[in-house]
Amino acid sequence: MAKNVQYAGVKPEAFDQLKSKLQQMGLSLKGNSGNISEKGVSAKYDYNPEAEMLAIDDLKVGFPASMMLNSDSLVQRLTQIVEQHGGRATA
Repeated sequence: MAKNVQYAGVKPEAFDQLKSKLQQMGLSLKGNSGNISEKGVSAKYDYNPEAEMLAIDDLKVGFPASMMLNSDSLVQRLTQIVEQHGGRATA
């Protein structure tokens, strides 16, 4: 099942940190919006630096990433990174 998550209060430094952490996992975000489809992870993302909002939609984790994590654990990791930099998940 695909996951959708939105974050508020995401400063540009936090978004850069998130991109860096995802790069370490082999996932690259190019620009402020686009699609991820690497290593079994797929999603759409849209970051608005003026509003400090980040939306991640249709997040799915398949093989080979599913050998190490699922969509819930990936959302949990993303949320931890965002919260470490002052952002928060919104409903």
